[in-house]
Amino acid sequence: MSADFETRIRGRFQEGFDQWNHGYEAWLKWCDTLYEPDAHYNVYSERLTLQEYKDMMGQLFAVYDIELGQLDNVLIEGEWGAIRYSVYILDKTTGARSELKTMEFVQFKDNPEPMGARVVEGWALSDNPLSAG
Repeated sequence: MSADFETRIRGRFQEGFDQWNHGYEAWLKWCDTLYEPDAHYNVYSERLTLQEYKDMMGQLFAVYDIELGQLDNVLIEGEWGAIRYSVYILDKTTGARSELKTMEFVQFKDNPEPMGARVVEGWALSDNPLSAG
């Protein structure tokens, strides 16, 4: 893999943080450019299709205000990226605030421009998993 591909992966992570903090609808639109159509995301030990992942995030956004903090660590090697960051949560029902420490491991595919680096599969782990129920 080239250093240029690794640079594009790093850019995707940064763009992801920028898009996430604009709300669920902006994130949904951005998903269509970030993920391969047949991508999977593994959240809380469950392997989800892209549509299942979008639906799950919609359920979480309905219950919580979710804001990504600063990207604390980014490691990229070939087609793989790992990130560590904080997530700030506001429970819309109770008003309770919390902070999650999250790690993600992501495999990317190198596509020709303008598509660029896109997610094939990812794994997300948090120290305090959220539930919409």
